[in-house]
Amino acid sequence: MNNKAAGKFANAAGGSTFSLLLCGLLFFAALPVFAQDFGLVVRQNAVIGDDDGSYVEYTGTVLPWFAAPLGDNADLYLSGGLSAEYVDEEWRPLPEINRFELSYDPRPGLRIEAGRLPFRETSAVMAGLFDGLSFRLNAGGGRLTGGVFYTGLLYKKAAHIIMIPEDRAAYNDRDEYFASRRLAANIHWEKTGIFNTRNTLSLLAAVQFDLNGDDTVFHSQYLEAKAGIPLGGRVNAELGGVLELVETDEPDDAAGSSKSSYTAFALSTHITWLLPTALEDRLSAGGRFFSGRRNDQGPFIPLTLQTRGRVLRPEPLGIALLETVYTAGLSSGLSADLCGTYYFRTDRETFQHPGIDSLSRSPLLGGEVYGGLTWMPFSEVLLSAGGGVFLPRTGNVFTSDAALIYRVELGLSISF
Repeated sequence: MNNKAAGKFANAAGGSTFSLLLCGLLFFAALPVFAQDFGLVVRQNAVIGDDDGSYVEYTGTVLPWFAAPLGDNADLYLSGGLSAEYVDEEWRPLPEINRFELSYDPRPGLRIEAGRLPFRETSAVMAGLFDGLSFRLNAGGGRLTGGVFYTGLLYKKAAHIIMIPEDRAAYNDRDEYFASRRLAANIHWEKTGIFNTRNTLSLLAAVQFDLNGDDTVFHSQYLEAKAGIPLGGRVNAELGGVLELVETDEPDDAAGSSKSSYTAFALSTHITWLLPTALEDRLSAGGRFFSGRRNDQGPFIPLTLQTRGRVLRPEPLGIALLETVYTAGLSSGLSADLCGTYYFRTDRETFQHPGIDSLSRSPLLGGEVYGGLTWMPFSEVLLSAGGGVFLPRTGNVFTSDAALIYRVELGLSISF
């Protein structure tokens, strides 16, 4: 399909969705005026960079939202976006339902939600919006949440679900609008004040099933644990780990199909120090490790691939990183941050980049620095600017003539 046809597909795929959103907004506008709350957010983001070739990207989004109580124990929230996207020297419209949430509180401490919901917990396994049903129960000084979700109606670039080569091919296909079709479920328990201290403990169990119907089937299960440990009045540490069990069924010319399984893991650590200065600044440092291919074991593959870092921005597949961030409040509404990150490979196959020397056996990818400013002159206006550079020669994986990789970002958000 040519670019013109691809653009028609994007309109068709998202057009009916956005029409449904507008109809929903009009319908709920008929609710009593005093019960309504609505607004509009306008976002603009521009990126200029060079990574094996210079590029310019721009996204402008109009995001209307509507909220209303439905009786004493229920609430409705509805938002959608219409974006104009400039990528690969081409403009494309992008309509999308952003978030649709119908919540019900049958009793104090218990909330049930249905719709397109944000997964609120910070997890190495899954994050973002998911379509489905969830609950939240507060009891005994802890919180228990869980849900069942379907990913096949999400926009692929927002969901970023890429677990097998077939997912990657569909993600890169301009004719495809929707994300990989998978059924996911999770249950998460979080407890604060462990043993009457300020320690916290978080446990997550998650599972996803492949519903794509491709020749290759990829199922996975996860167990994640995270602990928060205060180290003093101004220092806090966080430790986390994830164990993954993968089950695959791949075509085999001899046997028809070949089933296999393997285990993988991810580790993280993070320390934050609130500095005793007048700037309200803090220094944080941490690291992440995602296991790579080894013998007959595959790499750690989360449900959602959230890119790491600011400039190189690798997916969490076969990499590890160390990062230090300094953040300071310069004045009322103005803050700055400076970040340094160093990347490693955890195998020689999974991380791919055009500038890599195929003969290199080194795990040292290289380092980057990034700085940014955020200014909120009013509560309704947020401006951001940042830029940085990745230095390939600080590692031993890229070729000796590999060029610097840079990225500059500008953002503006206005709420009405």
